[in-house]
Formats: sequence, C-alpha cells, structure tokens
Amino acid sequence: MTDASSVRIKVAQYFVNKNIQELEDNDPKIKIGDLKFLQALPHYEPVDDVTTQPATELDLGADSDEASHLPPLFPAPQDGRVSWKSLLQDGMNRWTPPDDPSQIPPYWPIYPPWYKVAIIGAGVAGLRTAKLLQDMGIPYKIFEAGDRPGGRIFTYQFSPKTAPGKHDYYDVGAMRFPDNDANKRTFKLFKELGLSNKMIEYVMSRDDNIRFYNNTKTTAVVANTAGDHFNDEIVPKEYLNKEYTDLRGKKVFGVNACIASAYDPFRAALVKDFDKGWNELMKFDWASTRSYLTREKPEYPLPVVHWLETRASGTGGFDRAFSEAILDSLEFNDPRKDVKWWCLEGGSEVLVNAMLGALDTKPTYGHRVTSVEPGYLRPDICFPDQYPWPRWPRRSYFPFMEVSVEGQKTEFFAHVVSTVPFANLRTIDTENVPMTYKQRQAIRTLNYGPAVKVGIKFKTRWWEQGGQTQSGGASSTDRQSRVVVYPSYGLGEEGPGVLMVSYNWHQDATRFGALIQNPDWSDQLDPERKRPRWEKVLLDQIYEDLAILHNVEESWLREETLDYHAFDWYHNPYTMGAFAHFAPGQFSTFFADIVRPAAYGRFHFAGEVASHHHAWVAGALDSAVRVVDEIIGLDFLRFRPKFRKECGRSLVFSDEKSADIHFVSGLFSKEIEEAKF
Repeated sequence: MTDASSVRIKVAQYFVNKNIQELEDNDPKIKIGDLKFLQALPHYEPVDDVTTQPATELDLGADSDEASHLPPLFPAPQDGRVSWKSLLQDGMNRWTPPDDPSQIPPYWPIYPPWYKVAIIGAGVAGLRTAKLLQDMGIPYKIFEAGDRPGGRIFTYQFSPKTAPGKHDYYDVGAMRFPDNDANKRTFKLFKELGLSNKMIEYVMSRDDNIRFYNNTKTTAVVANTAGDHFNDEIVPKEYLNKEYTDLRGKKVFGVNACIASAYDPFRAALVKDFDKGWNELMKFDWASTRSYLTREKPEYPLPVVHWLETRASGTGGFDRAFSEAILDSLEFNDPRKDVKWWCLEGGSEVLVNAMLGALDTKPTYGHRVTSVEPGYLRPDICFPDQYPWPRWPRRSYFPFMEVSVEGQKTEFFAHVVSTVPFANLRTIDTENVPMTYKQRQAIRTLNYGPAVKVGIKFKTRWWEQGGQTQSGGASSTDRQSRVVVYPSYGLGEEGPGVLMVSYNWHQDATRFGALIQNPDWSDQLDPERKRPRWEKVLLDQIYEDLAILHNVEESWLREETLDYHAFDWYHNPYTMGAFAHFAPGQFSTFFADIVRPAAYGRFHFAGEVASHHHAWVAGALDSAVRVVDEIIGLDFLRFRPKFRKECGRSLVFSDEKSADIHFVSGLFSKEIEEAKF
C-alpha cells in the first residue's frame, strides 16, 4: 500500500472475496432451469473463403426445418440441482487459459455480422467501454439520451457574445484529480491520450482562504487554531479548544481535532492492517456519521456534532454512512503523504473530447433507451435485411438482448452495458432482464448525492486583485453559497475570469437547487436572456454572500458580471444525482451484486457506482475494464489472455482467479440467490 487511497481498492475486493467465501462455505444446491441463455458465441478462425469452413460447435441443419442450437456452457444436471462447487469447476475448466501461449490466437475475434454490444450512456464509462471493445475488434453502439458526450464530466463554456477571456469556462462536473493509487487509471489515460501537457496543479487550499460563520470572518489558518473564532455559544470550550496530534504528527485543534480523534483510529487501522481495520469499521456499517459520533466512543453532544457538520460537510452530510466518511477522509487527507491534485487546461471536457476522438463509431445522440429485454431468437428474424452469414446456420438461435429506443425501431445485441446512474436505469424497463433481488433493490435505493454549482463570468479576476489574494483554494461559510471555489488555472492573468461562486452538496444543494431552472446541458446560454424569477433570488443570495466574504459592494459585483450559469445535478434528467454516495448498510448489502453481470452474463453494470471508487472518474474507467472482460470471457474466451495482458484486471478483484469465480457466480446469480433462500 503506497498511499491510503488504496484502501478503496481493498474495500471492493473485500466484498467480492467475502461473497466468494460464502459460496465456498455454504456450497448451495442450485436448481438449473432452461440452459438456452447460458450459451456463448462459437469460436471462429479466419479463412480466405468463409464458405469452406462451417461453424464450429453447431449443428448446421442446412436443409432441415428443425432449429439448431448452440450447446450450453454447462451440462444439464441429472436431478435438476447441482452444487455450486460443481458448477464452478465446470466454469473454471472453461476459463482456464492455455498453458502454451502459442495457442492464444494472434488475430482479432471473428464474429457474425450481426454481433454487436449495446452501450447505454456516453459518459466516461461508456466511452471507455467502447474503446476497449474497439481495441479487441468487437463492434458496439453507444446510445446517449442527451445531445452531448461526457455525462458527469461537463465543462460549461460561456458565450463569446461577452468580452472574451482566456479561461471562459468552469467545470460543472468532475473538476480535480488526485494522483494516488485509487486514481492511477485516470492518469494512465491522460498519458495514453496525450493530455499530460494539459495538466495544471490544482490548489486545494490556501492559508488566507476565507472562513465566515455566525456572521464572523477570519482566515483558514486562524480558524484551524484553538479557540472560539465564530461565537459558537452552544459548543462547550473543551471542544473549541480541543487539541489532537493527527496521524501525520501534526497538531490540530477545534473542529479538526474533534473529527481526527474520532476518525483516526479507523484510518490508522485500515492503513496498518486492512482486514482487521475493515472488520472493525463494519461493526458500524449500520451507522450514519451523526449517529456514530453521538452514540459511540466519542459520544459528542448533539450540538457539537451539528457544529462539526457545519464546518466539515454539507448540511445533512453526516446522515450518510460513517464508513463512507472514513473512506472520503483517506482521499482528501491521506495520513501517509501529501497527494498532488491536478486539473486540466481547458476544463475536464478535454478528456472527453480526446476519448471521443479515439472512437471509430461515435455515440448516437438523442437516443433514449426505454426498455431492454432478453430473447432467444434466430438472427435471420432479428436481422431480416442482413445478408446471411455462411458460417451461421439459418435456423440457429442465439440469446439476444432486445433494446428499444424512444421513437426508433427495436435493435438486437449480444450484450448490453448500462453505464448510466441507477436512477436513470430505473426509468428503463428491465422487468424481464433476469437480475437478483439485490441488484433490483440497488437500482431502486442506492443513494446518490445532490450537488449544485453556480459559475459567474466577471469582467476581471477581481478575487486576485486590488488587495484580494484568493489565488486558488476555496472559501467556506454557513451562508447559502456555502463554498466558493477559486480557479487554479489562469492565475494572475488579465481580462475576464470565471468564479465558481457556489458549490453545494446534500440539503444545501437541495434547497439552492429549488431556485434553479436547469438549462439543457448542451445549450450555451445567451447572456441577454431573460432571468427566471427564482434565479434572480439565487443571484441576490450569491451577490450578498460574495460581498460579505470579500468586503466588496454588491452593486459593484453586479456591474462586474458578464454572465452566469447555474446547474442542479439532482434535477438534471440525464443524471438524477451528482455521484453515488452509499447510505448506511449499502456497502455490505449491495456491492458484490452490482459488480457482477445479470441476464446470464449478457447485461452488465458499469459506471462509477459499480466500481472500487464511486464518485470518481477512475472508478468509471475501471468498471469498463471489468465489463469488457466479462464480455470477452463469455463470447471470446480465447482472447481473454490478450485482453488481460493489455488492460489488466479490474481493481475490484484481488487476482484473476477471484475475477473468474465472481463472473461464474454472475452467470447463476439469480439461481444462487434462490438457493440461499
């Protein structure tokens, strides 16, 4: 473990390995029904004349009215039930790569002309899944409901109708990237796409960033010392003056001391001995941060916990899982070393544009998937206008996934990869897709955090001029705006600049979001547009907050304004939330199920939620590796060694064996769940 963020990786592996061990210990007797969906694409080898080589593993039945079928991947049990260990052995025998590397095909996969993978969503996970499939020679089609790629990577560019600046944008979505173990895939992708020269060091904080609470102002460096800096009358002095030495040997005070003394025992244990530390933390998986701090060892008075939440989180943030708070603290405050953070010149959209440029087949925009349904069908029925493929018998069936799109004709695919947030997936009819109970419950209940961002383009970067010294970092307050983020790019430059005047989470975002009339995220707004009534109220609040924090006149801020943009992620129909943020108990209940396939290996969950690192780009990228490995493992098994050599394995698995076992369990996940109950 080189840094604390790798705990995120170990957490994912813990839940997968725990599930595997439970199956090993219980060895459930599984009732196997119709095996027709448990079939894989036959392996084809390239030949000069395809008419000279019949399909392998198929009964051609060229002149017969009888339909021919692919052989099932697993033999039918004699008595209707089979033990998990027997199924696993059959699966592992199939997935064992050849000992002789020369037996691994050097050529690309050969597949029928109708073989294609459907990808729902053109965010980071969707684009990366497409690129990995493309590199393996596997066709795909991306369905994007909106009119732009990138999903929750969204850089808003202000209209050129206003005076142009060098940095006329702000990142409404992902905006910063920590260079640590859990995010290695992100930086590897930067290098792959030639974006290393676009990286700018992100300024997380400055000593002179502003802190304004209870109508009292000071600086970050002063606020981090002992004492009552903000007239916190209901907080006993023992907490205001609390002193604690953190895991880096640094003395911290007040809020930081109270939080560190509660969190550090868990943080230290996770870094020292993950298994032992995680087992200890899971004793409190039932707990929210608020309930842990009040009921367990710190036993802080409730007013103290409210005080801590106000300074260290969004309103209501302490109602989320305590385990989530511990993991987040390892990301933002590594107990072992300083972590550098980076952003991208031009905004995070340059990553999306580079990913898009690498694809031969671009996404289809404005295509909202309305339903997915499995079917055991003949290709000539699904694709009546397609020229017959000599290697595939006319009457042979295949397990297809039927995808319906709003206003479009139905299409058929060999696999479907859903990369959209679970809230959006719930708007797609998947009633007939075989899933476990836990998978369906996760789609319905898994918590996504609300977030609001507001950017204002000003005539000057006034926050860096005229005695203002806010060159990067963020100021915070208990007023409506909560957090003001100063850009780390363009420091000291002349001309217009864009300031993120409010970044809100949790209940603060829910309330502020009620004032926002969300624009379509593909629109560039006209600076002369009519301001919606409630956004005028929003701006009034923001101008007042900026004026108080920075000791400037509201009227002057209004005169300095060229344009503004406000966005509420929870009420955006394409996301319905900003990022996955597990509630108490959701880790232990759902994680293993959402990182395994459904529909007998033909429906796959991808995206940040189904990864080791939810809420981060790195998680979305890693989920793409996992789902493509699943597709190859089912239909292009002989190419799996090549894929794993080039792309590695998903970080949710501790080794290739656990990846294979978890995949086999995914093929029978519904039957295994039924056997358990």
